Amino acid sequence: MRTSSTTDPPGARPQRTSQLLREFAENLSGERVSLAEIDAGLGDRGLGVLMAIFAVPNIFPSTVPFGNVLTGVPVIVLAVHLMLGWRQLVLPGALARRSIAAQTLKSFAPRLAGMLARIEPLLSPRLAAVSSPAGERIIGAICLFLSILSALPIPFGHMVPALALMVIGLGLIEHDGFAILLGAALGLAGAVVFALVLFGLASGINHLHL
Repeated sequence: MRTSSTTDPPGARPQRTSQLLREFAENLSGERVSLAEIDAGLGDRGLGVLMAIFAVPNIFPSTVPFGNVLTGVPVIVLAVHLMLGWRQLVLPGALARRSIAAQTLKSFAPRLAGMLARIEPLLSPRLAAVSSPAGERIIGAICLFLSILSALPIPFGHMVPALALMVIGLGLIEHDGFAILLGAALGLAGAVVFALVLFGLASGINHLHL
């Protein structure tokens, strides 16, 4: 199987992630593809792509009791990777060998690439300090905090942190420091508002018991 490289020649326009996804799916030759192969194919953009994807379910109210807890756990794992400076997934051997049908990926990848293609014009490499290794470790700590909030079994409390994580993930994909900072600011502002609401509810309940 041949995969596209995420390394571009000096001075060349960076390959868009949507194009990378399409080429990766088109070049699959086997019947199945492992998680390790998917991660290797996405290169250093894989973390951002996966964070954006896994954050999406928690942006909406969960139709399953405590469903946001299950969907929030993968984002916690990804945030830990970012905080530790790991731009590609470090997977246990058994998990890395897990595979899916190549045809499933061939069917799903173009739809995901189409959605990314509509967003990519809004993103561009900027504020390089934010996406530097040191900057990403700080963002990773913020993502860990937000991902824990998004996984808490509190009705509607997971929606704003999840939205912030999706924006950060998109920023990571294209090394867009502005988008990363926007997502972090949105998440922290949402966390402050949520904390004030919880404090108000607790104070109200306390007064009712007095």
